[in-house]
Amino acid sequence: MTVRGESFTPAMRGGGLDPLRFTWQLLCNVKFALFLVGLAGIAGMIGVVIPQMPIPMRGNPAAQQAWLELQRQDFGALTNPMDRLGLFEVFYTPWFNGLWFVIIIAVTVCTVSRLRPTVRSVRQPTKDVGDRYFETAHHRASFTHPGGAEAVAAALRQRRYRVERTRTAGDATYLFAERFSWSQYGTFASHLALLLLLVGGLLTRLAGFDKTLVIAENTPAARVFDSPGPGQMFISVLDSHRGIDAGGNVVDYRSIIEVRRGDETKTCTTTVNDPCSAFGYRVHQAAFFNDLARLRITDATGRTVFDDVLDFENRTTAVPLLKVTDAAGTVLFEQDLPQMGTNTGTATGPEDDVAIAALAFPRAAGASTDDIATFGVSWRAAGDDLRVVVSGEDGAPRTLQRGSPTTVGAYTVTYEGPRAIPAVRIDDMPGAADGTATVQMLSTRSGEPYLFVTGLGDDATVLTRRTPVEPGTGYTYTFAERVEASGVSVRRDPGDLFIWVAVALATIGLGITFYVPRRRLWVKVTPARTQMAGVAERTTRFGRELRQFGAAIGSRDALLAEDLDP
Repeated sequence: MTVRGESFTPAMRGGGLDPLRFTWQLLCNVKFALFLVGLAGIAGMIGVVIPQMPIPMRGNPAAQQAWLELQRQDFGALTNPMDRLGLFEVFYTPWFNGLWFVIIIAVTVCTVSRLRPTVRSVRQPTKDVGDRYFETAHHRASFTHPGGAEAVAAALRQRRYRVERTRTAGDATYLFAERFSWSQYGTFASHLALLLLLVGGLLTRLAGFDKTLVIAENTPAARVFDSPGPGQMFISVLDSHRGIDAGGNVVDYRSIIEVRRGDETKTCTTTVNDPCSAFGYRVHQAAFFNDLARLRITDATGRTVFDDVLDFENRTTAVPLLKVTDAAGTVLFEQDLPQMGTNTGTATGPEDDVAIAALAFPRAAGASTDDIATFGVSWRAAGDDLRVVVSGEDGAPRTLQRGSPTTVGAYTVTYEGPRAIPAVRIDDMPGAADGTATVQMLSTRSGEPYLFVTGLGDDATVLTRRTPVEPGTGYTYTFAERVEASGVSVRRDPGDLFIWVAVALATIGLGITFYVPRRRLWVKVTPARTQMAGVAERTTRFGRELRQFGAAIGSRDALLAEDLDP
């Protein structure tokens, strides 16, 4: 913000204080401007240092209260007063918005107050100065040269100066020259850019909308707004896609979505950088999920008790990737091994818990499903890796080293590394003995997904795609398919146009200010000597430029010793 630096004195009418003039002068006052900037800086620092309530929790009283209870652990008795002052949501408080509004008004007033003096300076510049100015100006030169005033004027015009003879006094001729006088208006472009930036930010804050939804493929459309109404929109994901190159690197995320409002529907493709525009809103691809499973559960009468998408919510568990080969090197098993249970240690936490599982595989390639070998496997976390122990049919435990084949009886077992698989605990699972079951989602060696469910009975239940299973609980479970989902961000930002225009104006204004500076030049030419004095915005070596000008028109005494340095 640019303000005038004159001292502030209250404006008085004949009958007392003039409130309008007082307010205008206050908004133009440099100390008041610094005060506003300081307040904004303090408010911003508070919003950075003090934890701010997550946006999804705002408007949800239960979630807000739960979040505040967590903050009470750090702030104690100060939590409620801080909440009343809005310190946990600084950027959404009336006092912060009010401060922003006052800054906008102050910038506007300062810009308007500079308009008349700037226009006067451009259109009616000071063209005549006293003789003493040629001896005291910061940028000046004095030299002798042939050709007189005409030579000076001609050389200045060649350098794109507009030259005017202002007066003659005796044998002295006075000239005024200027270049790029219009560049003085560049400061207004910068001021207007700042103003539009502030207005755009305020519009975004007050009238903007931003909400993220997670929507699975081919599921019922999700509503965008919490409150019903004629403007309500619904979004469904027809296809969620993750592009992977030959090297296994993710190269693309995109979704085909359908946006509906009333009787109008728009189908489009959205990506991270190329959003879909519909009904004044933009829908961006924000995330991709492939840890969902469509599960159907029916009771003994065939009544459906659950038929929906099971969301693992990015929860995972670490399991070992094992490979088993026979003596001939034939691969009998190579996939992630699901966890079947946990042996809790003596510690109160999970740090000494041991996961247990059964490794079952055919005794030979092509063997029947009844001819299988079963090894016991256990593992526990060891930093970023797993410590895996396998017990063969002889019961002897063997520790597997990552990447190192280990002989177990007639077979070779290799621990190829840890893998994170989707896993979630369900506390109200129909058919579970105590109501709790754990569901893991894995893939076979051929890439076919399946669900591994523990807690439905004494043995784990394996659900392959589209195969109903009744594990003796009175319920039938069907894993339909693995489901992909997209996280989409629905946005409306009425301030973005203001901000883009502000960026363009700031670029133009700063470019004019620093690369096309205004130059004003006064010249006194006498038969004995020519004197030059000038003003150049943000040019610290204008005096050297003037002396070089003298040398260019034939002077032999214009340059000083420092002017010869590069």
